Amino acid sequence: MHLMYTMVAQIHNNIPSLQWNLTQPENRSEGALIIVLPDWVYGLIPYCGPGLRKDVWFRENAFLNEVCRFFYDHGIATLHLIPKNPEYVPSDEEIITVTQIPTVYSVIKNIAQENSYNLNKSVIMGHGLGTRMLCEIVSFGLRPAGFIIANGIYSDIDSIISQKYLPYKQINSGLSDFRRQISLDPDTSLIIQNLGRIHRAIRKKTKRVRIREPDRFVDLLFPSSLFSQKTSPAVLLSVLDAPSLIIHGSGNLDIPVSNAFFLETKLKQKISSVSRIIMLDCDHWFREMPHEMDDRIYQRLSGTCVQNPINQVFLQNCRTFIENLQKFKLQKNISPPISPNSGVFNQQVQSLSG
Repeated sequence: MHLMYTMVAQIHNNIPSLQWNLTQPENRSEGALIIVLPDWVYGLIPYCGPGLRKDVWFRENAFLNEVCRFFYDHGIATLHLIPKNPEYVPSDEEIITVTQIPTVYSVIKNIAQENSYNLNKSVIMGHGLGTRMLCEIVSFGLRPAGFIIANGIYSDIDSIISQKYLPYKQINSGLSDFRRQISLDPDTSLIIQNLGRIHRAIRKKTKRVRIREPDRFVDLLFPSSLFSQKTSPAVLLSVLDAPSLIIHGSGNLDIPVSNAFFLETKLKQKISSVSRIIMLDCDHWFREMPHEMDDRIYQRLSGTCVQNPINQVFLQNCRTFIENLQKFKLQKNISPPISPNSGVFNQQVQSLSG
């Protein structure tokens, strides 16, 4: 039986478009709860681009739904944000309002308490920028048993725009060796035409930029906390103090694989139990990518990569980490047996500490 509990973050008088859902399998594992924070928690465009808003939204939620379905099928409850209407694409204002840290912290605590979950035994999984929110929630007071950092967090938040959109500009300006034709969607076209203006706005800490053409416009929101030195990724990561799994795709064109090594170095300054797994030829959503770089770039920039399946080894490694963390939380010096396989390299696993 599929049990679903819903608690809506009541911010406005209007009916909110997003809600928190606790999905519980009937045969749920004892105490196993994973809180999944998606890449879009600070807004869709430009942070989850390139692409049209609706395409970005459905791409991100396809990944989230597949991850949560896997955990459900293996007896692990998940708590995550979903749209009230599956066809509705929320505005960035709606997303940012519902994901204010005090609200997120309160909602998570209330749902866990009402459903007899011990948050000290839970695991928080952050995908992309969701990892940043993971750190913020921990800084606010949440203390889970462990963390899964899926495809990283930017070591320099200002690099988001360049990493995601500069390849488009270089290709369409003839400044790249890439010779295949890629059609630009209107939103992406506007952004790459205004990259200089966007970077200047970020440096000036402008909270909103509207870029326009005669027949359309795109609003970009820049929450001040994203660009504050006091809440930089390096500072935020220092609050993590529980066993952590860093898992990253080597084919990730959104957040470079080198980020996984930055994370590992940073987390090992405080945490004795840090595992790093690199998934060969997997993209930002752990979908299998072609080996050839030109084919990989084409699939990412054209959006056809979303048709590729999620690598099941990624999901299995997350499951193994969660189950072993639950099993060995109160024991010392026991290593979680994440088995090597052909889709993983540079794997490092250390003993879990309570």
